[in-house]
Amino acid sequence: MNGSPGDGARGISVIVPCLNEEASIGRVVDDALAGIARLNLPGEVLVVDNGSTDRSAEVASRRGAQVIAERHRGYGAALRRGFAEARYEVLVMGDGDLSYDLTRLDELAAPVLRGEADFVIGNRMRNIRPGAMPTLHRYLGNPALSLILRILFHTRAVRDAHCGMRAISRSAYRRLRCVTTGMEFASEMVVRALDCGLRIRERDIQYHPRVGESKLASFRDGWRHLRFMLLHSPTWALLLPGAAAWVLGIATAAPIAFGPVVIRGRAFDIHFMIMAGLLNAVSIQLITMGLLAKAYAHLSGLREDPVIAWLYRRLTFERVMLAAVPLILVGFVLALLVMGRWIASGFGPLNEARRMFFAMLCLFNGCQVASAGYLFSIMALPRYIETAPPDVGGGS
Repeated sequence: MNGSPGDGARGISVIVPCLNEEASIGRVVDDALAGIARLNLPGEVLVVDNGSTDRSAEVASRRGAQVIAERHRGYGAALRRGFAEARYEVLVMGDGDLSYDLTRLDELAAPVLRGEADFVIGNRMRNIRPGAMPTLHRYLGNPALSLILRILFHTRAVRDAHCGMRAISRSAYRRLRCVTTGMEFASEMVVRALDCGLRIRERDIQYHPRVGESKLASFRDGWRHLRFMLLHSPTWALLLPGAAAWVLGIATAAPIAFGPVVIRGRAFDIHFMIMAGLLNAVSIQLITMGLLAKAYAHLSGLREDPVIAWLYRRLTFERVMLAAVPLILVGFVLALLVMGRWIASGFGPLNEARRMFFAMLCLFNGCQVASAGYLFSIMALPRYIETAPPDVGGGS
């Protein structure tokens, strides 16, 4: 089974990030211990103090939690530290503000313990208590970001992508290899779980009004989630828009290279060609960046990409150059022809702007394809050299 929970002692580790939660953390620890007791399994509560200036750490320790100090600030940094310190096979995460009812953590942990799921995420959206979630978050922010995640990563498994109450097997979490330190950690867990093919389940939970001051900055943290998803989905963020813009740019510029195009009595001339050419230049940059981002993710082991794997099997640098060189030659020849006519006319007036601009487009596209092929080839070179070649070393 993917990410089976046979890693670590059988039991429950509850990880709670904490920043100035003195008023609520004691109750949170009590609830977590009660939730563990309902499963009749050994367990622990790890409170990760992320720089509190109040008595949060002292209160949590007195109530039976193991308190861990994490000096690197951030929601993700605190949770990653707690996961790293946990001893038991099932890891449950919750917040220190009483917004989640940890006495019912068994509802999330049970599917993992039974081997039915690798990762269980709470879904708050059907059971939000009055005053628990701001209207903007409830009806716009969270539904929109969750929808974007489902679209970008082709899943129907997650309806509340930012719920902070989750359970995951220890071995499954290790496969995620999460690296973010801020609020986007919640999105990273889901995205990496989808990439790793984990079995994801959702469970409806109640969401209660928090105790104390919220640490969430709506627009800043919302943007961090969105930015993370876009950066980890170059196909939708870069490749598809770039490809559509490239086709539109070429389809518009190429006909005008041979003269004005008249449609229903309206002439489309050099001005439209220039705009189409600029669109083409921007779009091929987007395509290149998107492909390089996918190649980096594939080669670094961040995610397996069958498209990039196929390209590396089929497209060598030499084959890419077979596509790039004709474009460069066409552009170069067209430019020479235009220059030849100008010279033949005694350097007088010349009405060849369309052909010259089209020649520059061919040159630019050819050079861009060649340079992208070169970068792709360089990226695929071995990362480490175990022994230096015989002719490398102590020269004079």
